[in-house]
Amino acid sequence: MKRVIFFLALSASVCIVDLSAETSVDLTSPTLEVEVGKSIPLSCRVDAGRSGFPLFTWNASRGDILKSTVEGEVDFLAPEQSGPVSITVDVMINGEGISRQIDLNVLPAGALKKTADILITVDTETLKNVWLNSTHQSENFKAPLSIKGTFRYDPDSELAFAGGSWPTYPMYDDGTHGDVTAGDGIWSILMKFEKTDSKVYFAFDDGNSYRVEYESGLAWTVKMAWIELDEYPDDHSNPAFTPDRDKTVSWTASMAMEGGIYNER
Repeated sequence: MKRVIFFLALSASVCIVDLSAETSVDLTSPTLEVEVGKSIPLSCRVDAGRSGFPLFTWNASRGDILKSTVEGEVDFLAPEQSGPVSITVDVMINGEGISRQIDLNVLPAGALKKTADILITVDTETLKNVWLNSTHQSENFKAPLSIKGTFRYDPDSELAFAGGSWPTYPMYDDGTHGDVTAGDGIWSILMKFEKTDSKVYFAFDDGNSYRVEYESGLAWTVKMAWIELDEYPDDHSNPAFTPDRDKTVSWTASMAMEGGIYNER
């Protein structure tokens, strides 16, 4: 009678099946998680002693199996939809079949990334003839634009970290630091945060000489409008975002209209 021994490892090495004292099968993957559209290598190692040459047949419940030139080694190309996937390999040795399975979890794009790319843009073409108060009814943006907030940022590496006492950093309209087109009036800054669920608060300043509290009156007006339009409309302290995934945080013409910055409020 043949002896069957199962061994379940806590790592990505799935199991070993020993059909005899001379035959074992080891199905491994470097990880049990993969993002949509990405590939990972799979390996099925067979130790059959001197008793034959194994033949492999691979199948995946979703996604594609990409064969290699090495027997027992393939790449799994994840599908474009997230969710669980089962991969089986059937191994034939001396007319006897051995079937093994590995279960993977396909995650959304960027889920395994340790950083979150946060691109912040401000369309300063919208900041013309802005109504601030009864004595400043038609203020205009004056370059340059800067950003400040509860974060720390290194312009050289573009790395950023949540937490900070409102330091100020320049934004860019020169085709660098995430800015797409130089001189188009859309000022940008790309910050690569360590992923976190913590809120990051921010505000702006420009060269307009009329000041309100800690920034220009124009930047203060944008801030007060943005507070109601960000992803936390019930938080009225400052505009905020959460660097939990890649995202773009933008001030646009539609936000300027919705925020009512051209009329008495």
